[in-house]
Amino acid sequence: MPPIAWVLLPLLLYAAGLGVALLRGWRPSRLALNIQLSLLLMGYLLTTAGLGIFWVANQQLPVFDWHYLFGYGTLLLVTVHLWFNLPAVARWWRGPARAPAAAARPPRWGRMALAAVALAAAYLAGAALRDDTAAPTAAAADPALAAVLRFHEVSSESRAGVFGRAPGIDWGDAPPAFKRYLSARTVALARGGIGAAGLSDALRSPAAGARLGLAELGDLLHLGAGVTLRRGGMALRAAPSSGGLFPSELYVLARSVDGLAPGVYHYDADAGRLDAIGPLPPGAEDADATIVLTSVFRRTGYKYKNRAYRYATADAGHLLENVRVAAHAAGLHARLSPRFDEAVIARTLGVDGVEEGVLAMLTLHRKATAARSDMHRLVPAPVAAGSAVTTRIHQATSLQQASRPAGDLVPLPPPQKASAPVRDVIAARRSLRRFSNEAVPLEALASILADMDQQPQLSGAIRISLVVTRVQGLAPGVYRYGPGHALTRVRSGAFSTAARSAALSQQVIGDAAVVLVLSAQQSPMLAEGPRGYRHGFLEAGMVGERWLLGATARGLGACPVGAFYDDEAAALVGIDMRRDWVLHFAALGVPAA
Repeated sequence: MPPIAWVLLPLLLYAAGLGVALLRGWRPSRLALNIQLSLLLMGYLLTTAGLGIFWVANQQLPVFDWHYLFGYGTLLLVTVHLWFNLPAVARWWRGPARAPAAAARPPRWGRMALAAVALAAAYLAGAALRDDTAAPTAAAADPALAAVLRFHEVSSESRAGVFGRAPGIDWGDAPPAFKRYLSARTVALARGGIGAAGLSDALRSPAAGARLGLAELGDLLHLGAGVTLRRGGMALRAAPSSGGLFPSELYVLARSVDGLAPGVYHYDADAGRLDAIGPLPPGAEDADATIVLTSVFRRTGYKYKNRAYRYATADAGHLLENVRVAAHAAGLHARLSPRFDEAVIARTLGVDGVEEGVLAMLTLHRKATAARSDMHRLVPAPVAAGSAVTTRIHQATSLQQASRPAGDLVPLPPPQKASAPVRDVIAARRSLRRFSNEAVPLEALASILADMDQQPQLSGAIRISLVVTRVQGLAPGVYRYGPGHALTRVRSGAFSTAARSAALSQQVIGDAAVVLVLSAQQSPMLAEGPRGYRHGFLEAGMVGERWLLGATARGLGACPVGAFYDDEAAALVGIDMRRDWVLHFAALGVPAA
């Protein structure tokens, strides 16, 4: 049933009840109709106010935007109105002693019937909106895959789903923003070791002259998770994070780093140094160094609850792309390990694997090496049935070239390389939310897209769609970026309002000149089982980070957005949610003066 039907349902039920009463000979007075409609109005207003409060509490939207100001003002006026009218309502409901007035009341059975109809309508609405969708039969035999599909349903947003969703669990207070090892031996990190390689070149391949010492390692860790700006009591980092919560932690398994003894280290992002936390275990990855990324899920979960795992993995992808491109600038070969045993790595790091889970490993080599071939022995980890949502999806994920959509082909101008040094671009990147009305140059957009078009690191399922509003020489509409450095027009027209609506009415999306929408094809994403779900979000984060870095390198502003209605986002870019999932939004525009 469409949402408008639920809005009209109480009115239709009232009209039906009134019609039945009229057929049975009841002739309501003007006062009775006034009171009944006032009660109906009160129900609508309380529902509207309740939904407003719900969204503020659960989606962290600003309290005092225009919608809420008008809503609260209306509620105040209606409250005053009811204050004067409630005595009359009470007298009418109890029934005055005078017979003529009593005749204006519906009989007791009529009131009971109306109450029963209201209760039945509420029950049917709840039953219809309740999410009882079972996991597909094909996934039933694989508990991990079923957990992935169920998680995606539970963490998906839609306007109708607000009514049927159970309250999220209480994650408690926010944990500390930085993890500290107070008794550990510390190692100072140098900086300035990655040279001045340009962004476009570093995105594609390592620069000449590989080096890996404390200066190079210091740059990689700082440009991945380091503090680049302190403002208003917040420590902003090199990579963006949903809500500025920064759940990611970095560890280093150092085997052959000049000036650093072999061992296991934690990166203290606040102090910009290493904490020595243990010896290098036997059988460790044969890389010169391995960077392990974990996520403290509660840093994101206390605010975003069931959607936390989506945000944490996307945040991790942003960070990993920064490290990868910085490693290339230092002449190092960086490779993400697609398969590893989380439990073994967690024990090596001394983390519990639940509150702080291992998400990714990135190996660093001075020379190009072939991927290890013994990873096939890993199998999916068991999934605990009673686990919380985020723990369950993390456990479930622990161990083709897309056909071009139909539409007009729009060739893009040749890309222009961004020559700004990687270290400067990453340090200067900030999430910008205010854009001017100026159009984005088509050459800049084409260059950003070309830089985003890299060999997949973990998942080849990611697809790039654009909602274009203001781009020089490109008509407004929805486009898909594909092979051959070209766009395919999916829909023509102005869709900025629809994009903003799909993104929970966030102004930054409505004001953007271009909105990036990343989606994933379910079949290739899950071809390797539940592990592919995690890889899809990590890959989307990495692709999204290229969008942000490319914008910064070309003097444009960009901002990632993780909150959106999944169904509206899919309809916006013309994909079928039964085959594709939307994973990520990001805005782009010319910065406001």
